Order: sequence, then C-alpha cells, then structure tokens
Amino acid sequence: MEDILSQDEVDALLKGIAEGEIETEKLEEASGVKVYDFTGQEKIVRGRMPSLDIANERLARNFRLSLSAAIRHMVDVTNVNVNITKFYDFMRGIPFPSSINVFKMEPLRGFGLLVFDAPMIFSLIEYFFGGTGKGYYKPEGREFTPIEQKIIHKVVLMFFNDMEEAWKPVYPIKPIYVRSEMNPQFVTIVTPVDVVIKVEFILEIEGKQCKAFLCIPYGSVEPIKEKLYSAFSADRDELDIKWLERLKDSLRETWVVMQGLLGTTSLTVQEVLELQTGDILILDKRAEEDISVVVEGVPKFKGKFGSYRGGQALKITKVL
Repeated sequence: MEDILSQDEVDALLKGIAEGEIETEKLEEASGVKVYDFTGQEKIVRGRMPSLDIANERLARNFRLSLSAAIRHMVDVTNVNVNITKFYDFMRGIPFPSSINVFKMEPLRGFGLLVFDAPMIFSLIEYFFGGTGKGYYKPEGREFTPIEQKIIHKVVLMFFNDMEEAWKPVYPIKPIYVRSEMNPQFVTIVTPVDVVIKVEFILEIEGKQCKAFLCIPYGSVEPIKEKLYSAFSADRDELDIKWLERLKDSLRETWVVMQGLLGTTSLTVQEVLELQTGDILILDKRAEEDISVVVEGVPKFKGKFGSYRGGQALKITKVL
C-alpha cells in the first residue's frame, strides 16, 4: 500500500504539471493504431451499391416514359453518376435558382432532396404550354411564378411515383412531398458534415441537356444497407419469384406414390422359394404399433392401418 500516493501528493503533482514544473512524456502511438473519427461516415459507405444502381436505372427508364408522354416529346433520361459526399459539398454545387424539393421516404426516417436545375424547369414549362423548348431564358434574379410552381409540382409528383415503382424490388418506399425552395441556403435536412448519397441524372430534350439530382442521407438508408449492397438484379428477382410460383403450382399437381409399410422381415432365397399358401411371416412390428408411411420411398409420416366405410384405410398419426 506504500506505493499509493496520498491526496496531498496527488494535488502537488497535478499543480506541478499545470505550472510546467514537472515535465510529462508524450504517449507514443502504438504500431498499427489509427485515429478514428466517430463522427465521420466515410469508411462505412465505401464501395458500390449494386441494388441502388439498379433502382436508379429503373427510375431513369420510368421517368423517361412518364415525362415523354406528359410533354409529347421524346425525353432521354440517363443516370450518369452516384457519389458519396458531404451535405455541404452537395448544396454548394446547386445553382441559384433551382427547384429544390424536400420529401420523406416512408417508412425510412429523415428527409431527401430532389433538385431540378432552372434550364430544365423553363424547358418543361414551355413544352407543357405548346412551345418548342428552344427559347433562351435568363433564370438569375427572379423566382418561379405560381403557374410555374404548379407545373414543377406536377413533374415532382410524377418523379416520386416512378421512384416508388423503381424501388419496390429493393425496398418498398413511398416518397411524400413536403415543401419546395429555390435558394439552397434555406434547405437543411442534415448537418453540413453528414454523408449523403448524390444521384445525378442527365435529361436531354430536343438536343438540350438539363440536370436533376437526388440527395439521400446515408443515415436514412443505413437500416437497409445490406439490401443496397446486394448484388442481385431486381429484374432477376422478379423473374425468379414468378418462376418459383409456377414451379410450386406444378409440384402441387404432381402424382406421387404413398405406401404404408406394415413391417419387414428377412428371408433367405431358399426360404422364399419354399413359401406356400397359408405360410405365416413374422414381421418386425406389432399390430398396435404405428407403421411408417413413405412417399416415393422417403419416410414422411407415421400412421395406423385399419378400415373406413368398408375399405382399407391408413390414418396419419404423426408428421416426420
């Protein structure tokens, strides 16, 4: 116990360290030990997410068909990039003005962003009102009019419906529109240093290219990250499910041979050749014991042999 410092000695030691009278040694960093930032998420989101890529491709295909039918012009929608970035980096790349739409991804927690750039908005509005979409508009310095906001809202809901359909094979979600903004400074769905998934789409209408972005916080999809990192194809999954259902239906209609084994005995060839009418064979089971019921030679049940309504019957007593 003499090695333990008294309270006065501890106080004197701490005072000497604080005043610099006592020198302290720096703790050498152990080999192989690295500093880990628990507030960072970069290490847990590295690598591709095949299922998310498949959902984005389906979304691009669905939105291309919906938008082309709405404006009566051929629209090419391409998913060009999926990046993991910080939220402030994502918002810094959004020009002003833009159509920034906040939405929820039920049943997942948190909010996401759908962003349409101004050239896309003005081109779509002109197409909706019968124009050629080739006019030049200077978006800087003005806000969207109420009529333009109505058209934008219609396109946003169209996108969300296609997104819900595209995500079904991966994880069923329902995007719900919350509100819209034009200035990126007024939109905060997570802290600036939080990690988000940035999905970029290129829309080409009559030779004019526009951009749309999806911003999904990683914290929102973290509960289903195993599904996103899965390498299975959504189209393949749908095909396999239909094929399995057809296989099950076919199997249910297949005829099989079911037999109840009363018992067995062992005989030599000579004893078999000497069998005559009236001979009694001693089996390995008693009359009151359950007998084995086999399906195509495979034991599946236990049962009792008897009669029912004047015919021979087999009563199932146990499922193996």
